[in-house]
Amino acid sequence: MFRVMRCGLAALLLALASAGAAANTSSVFSPDVDDGEREFEYRASYVPEDGAIESAFSHRLHYQHAFDDTWRIRLIGSQNRRGDNSLTYNYTRLELQQQYLEDEKHGWDAAVRYELQISDRSDRPDRVRLAWTAKWDINEDWQLRGNVLLGRQFGENAGSGALVETRSQITRKLGSLRLGLEMFNDLNRTTDFGDWEEQGRQIGPVVKFRAGNLSVFGSYLVGVSSSAEDENFRMLLTYPL
Repeated sequence: MFRVMRCGLAALLLALASAGAAANTSSVFSPDVDDGEREFEYRASYVPEDGAIESAFSHRLHYQHAFDDTWRIRLIGSQNRRGDNSLTYNYTRLELQQQYLEDEKHGWDAAVRYELQISDRSDRPDRVRLAWTAKWDINEDWQLRGNVLLGRQFGENAGSGALVETRSQITRKLGSLRLGLEMFNDLNRTTDFGDWEEQGRQIGPVVKFRAGNLSVFGSYLVGVSSSAEDENFRMLLTYPL
């Protein structure tokens, strides 16, 4: 089943793009699940060449469908490219999100997400992951989000321990825009966290707005640890069906 999904997603991604770093296509994702929601999302991320590291480009395509106000499923296909190499298919991921707190009743939103990621190559490990997300609307203008993610690799060349990540975002509504700041922290593994410089830490500004039915997200991240890329340009486009 995953082979069929992978081939289909790869064809779509190749149609969209003619186009030692890793381009970050992740987001500080919301806990919101809305009944009847059906969306396509395209994400692209670029890391420019910087001395010792090659340039990197990653992009991915999502389709998500909410069954009700609690459960939503999402299918993801991802490709990447390093330097002058050709785009290669990276992985297929299946996500199931469960919202268990609603702002209207509890004062804030929260959800858990269950993930299964299958690598395209037999020598790369697959992964399962459990993610927690929360969102707090401080007032009509300010919003705070946070994510905690725990993953475990399995299969060929799987690493030991659990993979740990945290993400955070604060934004403010300004007219038709929402501006803010977000941070990503790749804390490595529970068997070897390492120090600050050995962890992948990025921070930078974000902008969100709507263009008709299209939701647009732009982000620029800078590395604040030695293990993170110095610069990362990112774009997310979401279109409801």
